This record gives sequence, structure tokens and C-alpha cells, in this order.
Amino acid sequence: KLSPDRTHYVVNGEKKWITNGAFADYFSVAVRTGPQGMKGISMLLIEKSMPGVTVRPMKCGGAWSSGTAYITFEDVQVPVQNLIGNENEGFKYSMSNFNHERWSVICQSVRFARVCYEEAFKYACKRKTFGKTLIDQPVIRAKLGTMARSIEAHLEQITYQMTIMSYDKIRLRLAGPIALLKVQATQLFDLCTREATQVFGGLGYTRGGQGEKVERLYRDVRAIVMGGGSEEIMLDLGMRQAAAKFSKL
Repeated sequence: KLSPDRTHYVVNGEKKWITNGAFADYFSVAVRTGPQGMKGISMLLIEKSMPGVTVRPMKCGGAWSSGTAYITFEDVQVPVQNLIGNENEGFKYSMSNFNHERWSVICQSVRFARVCYEEAFKYACKRKTFGKTLIDQPVIRAKLGTMARSIEAHLEQITYQMTIMSYDKIRLRLAGPIALLKVQATQLFDLCTREATQVFGGLGYTRGGQGEKVERLYRDVRAIVMGGGSEEIMLDLGMRQAAAKFSKL
């Protein structure tokens, strides 16, 4: 709510699962300043030190270093000078970040999937059972082959297009493909954590030791899968964008 003298906004609300919220001194906050819908959202810069701001760390299953937090705002007085951009245009600013955020999630997922594959491959080459190394077992080679095949996706193509297109073209032409690739990359990461854990056996479920990287990524994978938009939302976005393009042909 804008104060009667129009010098500050009074903010009330809460938001969970804020990455780095436990460490941040400043928050860019989407607040409702207008009517229902996307055209009633504004973006404010709120300082952690402002009276009424409470930050509580959340204990999540994985990604412990992310500082995930639950933040509440109780009658926080925010100067009007802290408005980012124009009033009621905050939704547009928020959406403008999503393509690059999802691209970064794709990069993380592919890189972590490669780590799982590399660790499992090295272990399979040296671990012996019943007189043979694991890599000599067809079922293990099949697991590693599936991981390696799936890793070679289309990240490089999307990345190249993002470097040569204007922002407006990225928004119109790449939002759908990026959303779909985000699903593929995070499912790949999920697959590789599972298969690598199977190769390591108990060592992949033990903190520390030879399988520590795989064990940690097995815990962290859900944060990557959910971050930046769930699979269901991403698949729907990809198809809606494709349908919109088709209707204009």
C-alpha cells in the first residue's frame, strides 16, 4: 500500500524458498500495488535491515550451501525511491530474467550429470567383483552408455542462439525451447545421479569416501529439478509457445 503522503510503500507478505536469502542484505521483491493479474505487480528493493523484515533459514534436503530462507514482511516501510522501474510493471522485469535463469539451470544439470558419469566410469574401471572389473559387466556398460548418450543434448545450440539474438528475439523464439531443454537437462541429471549411485552401490549412499560427489549430487538434484520452474510448467510453456507460433503461420 502506498502511504497517504506518498513517500513510502507499506509491505506485508511472505515468501518461502528464497535462494541466498540467508546471506543477502538486499531483496528485489515483487509486490502487488495494483489490480489482480500481471499488470498489478511492482518491483521494490527492500533492505534486510529495515524494521519488519524477518529472515529464517530453511533446512532443505539438499543444496545446503544455497542459504534457502523464509522471509516475512510486516508493515515494512519502503521509500518510494526504492521502486525498481515503473509501478505495476514488475511482472515484466521478473519474467525477463527467467530465460537466463533456466539456461543456467540447464548448464548446472548437464555439468553435474557429467560429474556423475565421470565418477561412475572411473570407479567402474577399477572396482573388481567376482574376478572382473565392473566395466566388464554388460549391465554396467549399458548404464554408462545410457548416461553418456543422454548427456550429449542441445545445450550448445541454444547457447549459441542466445549469444547472437536480441533480447526480444530470445523472448519470442527461445523461451519455449529453453523451457523444454530445462526439463530434459534436469531429467538427465536425475537419471545420472540414480545410475551413478547404482554403480557405486553403498559407496554412493555414504557421505565421504570414493562416492562422496555422487552422494551429494543425489541429495541436491531435487533443488535443481524444481528451481526455475517445475517440469509440468516448463512442458506446458513450451507447448503454448509452439501453438502460438503455429497460429501465426
